[in-house]
Amino acid sequence: MPEVETLARKLRKAVTGKRVSEVRLSGLPLRKPIAPGFGAILTTRTIRRILRRGKYLIIEMEPKAYWVIHLGMSGRLLYRQAAGEAGIHTHAVIRFSDATELQYRDHRRFGLMAAYEVPRLSQVPEIGALGKDPLSPGFDGKWLLPMLQKSRQEIKAFLLDQRRIAGLGNIYACESLFLAQIHPCRRCFTLNSAEAGHLAGAIKKVLKVAVHHKGTTFADFMDSDGNPGENQNYLMIFQREGEGCVRCGETVRRFRQGNRSSFYCSNCQG
Repeated sequence: MPEVETLARKLRKAVTGKRVSEVRLSGLPLRKPIAPGFGAILTTRTIRRILRRGKYLIIEMEPKAYWVIHLGMSGRLLYRQAAGEAGIHTHAVIRFSDATELQYRDHRRFGLMAAYEVPRLSQVPEIGALGKDPLSPGFDGKWLLPMLQKSRQEIKAFLLDQRRIAGLGNIYACESLFLAQIHPCRRCFTLNSAEAGHLAGAIKKVLKVAVHHKGTTFADFMDSDGNPGENQNYLMIFQREGEGCVRCGETVRRFRQGNRSSFYCSNCQG
């Protein structure tokens, strides 16, 4: 999610107020095919504001419509001052009336791009199903505890469920659990009020630090200017298997959990 927040902040400065003059698509499907009416909805509309909900980038258009983007695993949304070579993995080019453009590139094609002519953001299908955003007001232990008490899930699986908490991915779930000193396999209902508060605070801190460092880039993420993030240089536990814990010196361990790698310290998170 910090990657999408970084992208949203960049694009607000670059494209707010611009009018779409042309939409070109590769014709290849992403996570699902781009709807036939996508280009018609965007063309002649003006970008009013740019939002983020969880891992989704939302571009509100005027007259009212919403352009929704999910980067998937390898998507990039690049801003270009002048029309240029799109390249083989470019699946959408949105050109503006001043000849600048946005290019959506995605070599794995796991991303999503859609447009909706609806009056309210809550009516957008992808957004209406999302849980609470960790950087929104009211995300704290008091809000989190009742949800934990009702769940028998492992805490890491709970954190990754976008219907509960919108925006956490594997990296930030591992980092948050380490900071809160909670084992990834701990059952949700066993956490007490103090632990729920510590976890909510840890999530917010981890995400804010990552946003400050412009996201995490191991392979694919770049901002709209083509710059990688820097947060990979500040991670506490993720991808540190075999190294000493930054808190106690114990060796960091890794195991498979729900088809993803989990990293933890057996001493701090035992």
